[in-house]
Amino acid sequence: MSGFYGMDTQQVRDHSAACRTGMNRIEELRGALDSAVTSVTWEGPDADSFRDQWLQLSSGRISGLLAELEGQASQLEGEADQQDVVSDRDGTESGPGTRPSTIPDAPTDRIDRGYLHEDNPWIPNWLQNPAEQLFSDTAGLISDGIGWGSDLLMDGISTIGDRLGLNMDGFDQFRRDGEHLRDVMTDWATGERVPTISEVLASTVLTAGSGGVAVYEALTGNDTAFLDDRPGGIVHGVETTTGPVQGPQTLQDLILENNQLRLPNPGQAPLESGQVGIQEVHNSRGGDPVYIVQIPPTEGAKLETWDAWGSQGNSRDWASNLRLVSGQHPAAMDDIQAAMDAAGIPPGSNVMLVGHSQGGIVGNDLAADPMFNNTSGDPGTYNVTHAFSAGSPVQTVVPAQSTTQSVNVSHQAGIGWSGVSGDGIAMTDLGGLQPGGSHLQAPNRHEVSLPGYETPSIHPVAILEQNHNSVGVRGEPDLGYAGTVARHSETDPVLSSLQNDLTGVYLGDGTYVAESHVVTVGREHRS
Repeated sequence: MSGFYGMDTQQVRDHSAACRTGMNRIEELRGALDSAVTSVTWEGPDADSFRDQWLQLSSGRISGLLAELEGQASQLEGEADQQDVVSDRDGTESGPGTRPSTIPDAPTDRIDRGYLHEDNPWIPNWLQNPAEQLFSDTAGLISDGIGWGSDLLMDGISTIGDRLGLNMDGFDQFRRDGEHLRDVMTDWATGERVPTISEVLASTVLTAGSGGVAVYEALTGNDTAFLDDRPGGIVHGVETTTGPVQGPQTLQDLILENNQLRLPNPGQAPLESGQVGIQEVHNSRGGDPVYIVQIPPTEGAKLETWDAWGSQGNSRDWASNLRLVSGQHPAAMDDIQAAMDAAGIPPGSNVMLVGHSQGGIVGNDLAADPMFNNTSGDPGTYNVTHAFSAGSPVQTVVPAQSTTQSVNVSHQAGIGWSGVSGDGIAMTDLGGLQPGGSHLQAPNRHEVSLPGYETPSIHPVAILEQNHNSVGVRGEPDLGYAGTVARHSETDPVLSSLQNDLTGVYLGDGTYVAESHVVTVGREHRS
């Protein structure tokens, strides 16, 4: 006999991840079938009957199946979490890198999950559930109708433009951004989920901007890279250093190592590529290695130039900031996945994503993607145990797994005797504000707001230089976010618990770095 009694929590989580993978696949197939049914040229009673049957199947049995799979996945995750806590108290091993987190739960008192997922205590379920489902189905039908009409119009415009010899590349980009905005609003209308205001605003700005690009390119025939959404993931090289060497010891070390990956660029010229750092961390007691993935912030061309909005090869530009906040999967996310693959991280490995500013958005968006962050072990999937960021507007997403701990540090706004403080960039997520005044929250999504650096100026750039940088303006490690985290790692309850979570697993005594990789990666450069 094996001597094992009770639940194998890893197998339970694997089954939960399989449920979610199945959900995503069913949703993809439903979307493909829906497009095929609504776009086919077929008129008459038989056609109407066929579409009605499909609508009933899609909104009834398929939606019910998706809801059942979601319920099973969530229940399995909860039971596995509870078993891990019990096993830990009993002294039973819970596996390397999978010990329960000591970080206190974040508040979740005001969150709107969508009316399909909320229970109104004043209305009996026998009335509430069918009424909400009817409203959701009606909203979905209206959205499908709008989408069908929009697709028909777009196809017509595209055909006319091609026949006239117009440059329609920008129009295709506008169409993709418009479809994403429509999907966001459809999810809201059907009660599937409630977006944040920042997500809606970013999606709207992108659609409007891409519309301007479409008109400009069609009228002038010129090709512009403004807001270009071309994919990334082109690996230009991998520099590997073999250990063993001492790895990071503290949270401050993680921020300093992230800053070291930034490419020297005093003139803020367009950059051809960017760097991603990956460390393979081992425990002296043995077990599987874990991995630290370092994602630097926005780099390259100056904000006020066109190059900063889509043309440079480095994907971490200002246009990517918009696409990330809007909920899209831009080239900057492709780059991280390609870098992890190039560094040879085995699928299913435990990883921690560390980022500053845009790097933190990329890390949190990947952690929120169930196709990336799960325990299935499928190619391209990883178990994200922690996402640690500084100065990042990340309160627009929550991790895909309840076991993933996301911690972001930001400098709070304030006025003191010696000046003004606060990181305005970290505040652009509006605190996860949703329509109606609620906030997107989760027990494992933590926002640590700490006092910033008072600046004797009201100029926004001067304030940001002191409050948004990872280090001081002259590279001082005891200033910027690195200094702030160092001063509060023992006193702030979330940071001290995070340090405790990571020590002995990713950093500190008992760990060492066996290999370090610096992956040069980006997207195709356009001039």
